[in-house]
Amino acid sequence: MNHACRTQELVALSGAHTLGSKGFGNPNVFDNAYYKILLDKPWTSSGSMSSMIGLPSDHALVEDDECLRWIKVYAGDQLKFFGDFANAYVNLVDSGAVWGSGEI
Repeated sequence: MNHACRTQELVALSGAHTLGSKGFGNPNVFDNAYYKILLDKPWTSSGSMSSMIGLPSDHALVEDDECLRWIKVYAGDQLKFFGDFANAYVNLVDSGAVWGSGEI
């Protein structure tokens, strides 16, 4: 079994940042707002974010051409994001990934 996480899966799973985060839309709604906001926010070449709460990993996604391609896809197609997120999450769970008490 291959446990490697593909770039597409990484970008899809990163969309979970929309939940519980004040910086990426409504923290109580699971949607594709994370990707829309990533595309709309000003990022500086120094690697810091302007007027945005986020993680260095968010900036890294925007800087990578392949990741940026998927960000644009998910920003424009919420249903595609939902489907790819579900598949990536199942793959993550099936890979045996565990945290804390053994639950993701």
